[in-house]
Amino acid sequence: MQIFRLFFSFFLFFVLCSCEKELTNNNQTVSSSDELTDEIKSSALTVAQAIEEEPGKWITVKGYIVAAAESSIKNADYHNPFAGKTAILLADEPSDGTDEQIFDALMPISLSDAAKGISASYNLQDNPNYWNSFVYIRGIRKSYLSAPGIKEVTNFWIDPDHQPDPVVDPDDPDNPDNPDNPNIDDGDDSDVLTVAQAITAPSEEYIWVKGYIVGTTRQNLGNTKFDGILENFTAIVLADETGTTDKKLLFPVGVDKTSRQTLAEYGDNLINMRVKVYGNKPFEGYMGQPGIKTAYRIVIMQ
Repeated sequence: MQIFRLFFSFFLFFVLCSCEKELTNNNQTVSSSDELTDEIKSSALTVAQAIEEEPGKWITVKGYIVAAAESSIKNADYHNPFAGKTAILLADEPSDGTDEQIFDALMPISLSDAAKGISASYNLQDNPNYWNSFVYIRGIRKSYLSAPGIKEVTNFWIDPDHQPDPVVDPDDPDNPDNPDNPNIDDGDDSDVLTVAQAITAPSEEYIWVKGYIVGTTRQNLGNTKFDGILENFTAIVLADETGTTDKKLLFPVGVDKTSRQTLAEYGDNLINMRVKVYGNKPFEGYMGQPGIKTAYRIVIMQ
């Protein structure tokens, strides 16, 4: 009997030690390390990309903590004092403290079923100083609060060294984001890329791309409206051929409020309109795939 107890004790110790090193789910090993590494940062998904991921998959998502929530995204608190310890909302852009949000661009993160200590350490009600902090979160992509979210969080990293996109003077004549920059022409035909070429073009470069507006969307391609204008759209969707709906052939282009108002005046005639667009193709993509996050010029070709 003593030998059996000794053997069982060694067996139990071995199992517990193994569990402390790694967790395995869906044939995927998940590190339980508390250290935020460059590898974790480079493999993390943006909120827009994470929203597009298949449910049930282990992922790491990065973004800003913009609100506290409990029962609904629409009833969340986007400024202090925060109420709610069971969930936080993540976004790709920091909050300006107002309640005006594009709900399709938010990802709810469940804290109630997170690993030990995470809920108490990172909910905004008890830790309001973490509002607008940039974080990396590891968990399972699931539906949560009636939206694409993350549950069963195993890792939570605050990145105090995160550097947001630099703020530049929009009136600087040398700023490539300035539409009045004299170095930006209207796109010589030899310099304008097709959608297919733009998809494979190098990232972090300013490009001209031409194509047909085949739809409009808000923050992710999953809600693209192909037969008209989506209310309060934030992006137009380009393709080389009219009627294209295959996601792999689409190129999302973000538009600011002024551009959206101008384009919206065309109504449903905006669909199948041929345009040239100038902007930066970010390294992390846009809406989960190659695209232009903000269009600095839009030229109607017909």
